[in-house]
Amino acid sequence: MYVKTALLSLLLIGVSGLRADVTLRYKTEVNINPNLPSAMQGLSAMDAVIPHEMILQYRDGKGATSQGAMTSIADFAKQELTILDHQGKRYSTLPYAQYADAATAAMPRVSGQAAGMLAGMKTHSESKITGHSATIQGIEADEREFDITIDPPDLPNMPAVPGPMIRLVMHFWMAKPGEIIRVPAVREVLGYGQFAAATMNPMSSVEKILGQMPLTPDIMGLIKDLHSAGTNFVLRTQVEMFMPMLDALFKRTPAGASPFGANFDPSAPLMTMNQELASISTETVSEAAFRVPDGYQPAPAADILKDLMAKAQAPGKQ
Repeated sequence: MYVKTALLSLLLIGVSGLRADVTLRYKTEVNINPNLPSAMQGLSAMDAVIPHEMILQYRDGKGATSQGAMTSIADFAKQELTILDHQGKRYSTLPYAQYADAATAAMPRVSGQAAGMLAGMKTHSESKITGHSATIQGIEADEREFDITIDPPDLPNMPAVPGPMIRLVMHFWMAKPGEIIRVPAVREVLGYGQFAAATMNPMSSVEKILGQMPLTPDIMGLIKDLHSAGTNFVLRTQVEMFMPMLDALFKRTPAGASPFGANFDPSAPLMTMNQELASISTETVSEAAFRVPDGYQPAPAADILKDLMAKAQAPGKQ
């Protein structure tokens, strides 16, 4: 405990002097169960919606995150956020405290009936340290696992659904505390994370954006748990989605009478998403990474975010 406190204290002391440049590149892949029934093929759209690469760059108290057609630039000292829409060549700069309102305004409205169903869903979550370790891009990491289940809502005149409706199993490999001293890039990345937390309070914005969704308490608890578990530098993430109620229903179905076909395994993941640090560099980051490109026009942040969401969900846009 003393060692961990000392390491974090050293990290905080160095936050005000963040100067080293760091670039992180994450690769993401989404694997959909090939035997999904036609009624569930909509999950295949996840592969098009989720960008396959994410690049994070840090320099002189600023951070830039690029995913697909969007780049966000955070100026931690000024507590400002700039959003770039590369397809529409538009940008918006706003106080970070206003970002949650803009993101909420851009999200699709949920009907009263759907909101009622969401409110009726109950979630359960648990986390554990697995004891597994890995070395990712030369950085030692420990694994932490989160298990979240969602129960279906009670619907009038409908039979009860056996078992949880959805189960998410999340694996996070995070840099070990000792890597803060051993690897300068880890120290810089964590320093920027502490800087952002101290100046911009991103946790509050995440909670506001998620609103009253049934998973909000579990996701917030997950984030807080990650932040308290050694370091919050995630090197690898794996998310598996299951539908336990299908497995329960299949056990009630006579052999050979499955409506989903003989090849469908209801106990297998419907979708698996893997994201891993593909490279980490301390080479000089160009100042251009934190500037609005020439020719970009200003626009309201909510409009930009709404259009980016719509484009991401349109077939063939990624």
